[in-house]
Amino acid sequence: MARVTVIGAGIAGLTTALYATTAGHHVVVLDRTDTLGGRATSQTIAGVPLGYGLHLLNKKGPLAKVVKKISRLPLVHSSPRLDRLNVVGVGPLRPRNNVRLAAEIRRALRTRDNASLAYRGATLLAGSGTPHDEKRLKALQKGHLSLIGEGWAGVVGRMAAALDEVGVLIEPHCTVETVNKGQVSLKDGRTFESDVVVVACGLSAAKRLLPSAEDQVLSTVQPIKASTVDAVLDSKPLGNLHGLIDVNEGAYVVDAANLQPRWPHNGAVLSALMAARENEDGEARLERLMAFLDEHATGWQRHVVHVRKQSNITVQTKGKKPRFDAYASEGILLAGEWVESPHALADAAADTGRLCGQNISAGLA
Repeated sequence: MARVTVIGAGIAGLTTALYATTAGHHVVVLDRTDTLGGRATSQTIAGVPLGYGLHLLNKKGPLAKVVKKISRLPLVHSSPRLDRLNVVGVGPLRPRNNVRLAAEIRRALRTRDNASLAYRGATLLAGSGTPHDEKRLKALQKGHLSLIGEGWAGVVGRMAAALDEVGVLIEPHCTVETVNKGQVSLKDGRTFESDVVVVACGLSAAKRLLPSAEDQVLSTVQPIKASTVDAVLDSKPLGNLHGLIDVNEGAYVVDAANLQPRWPHNGAVLSALMAARENEDGEARLERLMAFLDEHATGWQRHVVHVRKQSNITVQTKGKKPRFDAYASEGILLAGEWVESPHALADAAADTGRLCGQNISAGLA
């Protein structure tokens, strides 16, 4: 049995802890805040779970498998329908009354035709505004990308409850200053002695904590930025659409209430994102996103119950990502979306967390 300290209580850190505990190790999880889940969480507003940007779970992906494994009750899923997802300049991704256009769109999606607005729109939504991801595009086409009825806070809560049942300590308000040969030192002076440390925090914090002698490992990994608006409205400016995508603007808006009609809310729950352009600052991008919403969700600002705006968030990362065991010789393993994985977004975090949890021995000297 090894002593394992996990830095970060997001999806990657919680998944690592679950698998490491199952393997018989003693695990402590540290997080700098008192909110579990990182950005993958939600807050209940007007009876509905409002996220921080749109999070669609792949029902066949690694995170869904983790949650299914630890849950007594199944998750309630609802998926966007292609016939109710409109792409500006195209119309629905699955037209009902135009056989020829429907065949053209199916062909474009099947052949991955980057000249097609339909294909680029589908990948924009599936990848949360990021470059093409085959797994998530296929999941969108098959109806496997889904909104979670209880919100992402519910998913994180299930993971935290499972860890609590087996006695894993999750320590909040822990700002890690240094990691050195198994010793984790906190800003408040406390230290944790470990056999293996799993760095499962965000990219910027990981770059600060990892040994400087090997900083080239992360030198090419860069954040992909976006702006988001999440809003609860007392009207439905998108009608019965599930979402609308504008490829030229790099933006989309989804009405989550149309996906999840069982929520106790009669208006809309909008989640909109605009991907970053080169050399564009966050405030300018947020202005563009607001203009996009004013154009395609006419009058929405007059019906706001609650709104949350984020001008500059990291959606995911790009570049040559390190393996989970790149720092194993230092007694450190890596977990997170910024670590090499065949998956993306939250699934990459869960996948690399699983790798670390099942291979703690790789970090033992």
